[in-house]
Amino acid sequence: MPSPSSDEFDFLAEYVKESEWAAAHGVSQRTVKRYRDQGLAFLDHGGFIWIPRREGREWLESRVKRRHPPRRRRQAAASPAEIGAP
Repeated sequence: MPSPSSDEFDFLAEYVKESEWAAAHGVSQRTVKRYRDQGLAFLDHGGFIWIPRREGREWLESRVKRRHPPRRRRQAAASPAEIGAP
């Protein structure tokens, strides 16, 4: 078998089976199906669903929500007597 050249597309380096992607991210295949319905990129080929590694990671990262840190309370304004005190 000839060795692949650098010009050839390495499918397994770019895509992972849906079942493996689900296990790697700690979710079920049913959840991944919901993610696909919500916009997760995928490829249906050879009787399997394939998730692009980079795009799948980017899609997940785009869904991360961060809470805004609580606002610091404003300090009470200094009274005029405190401003001029030595």
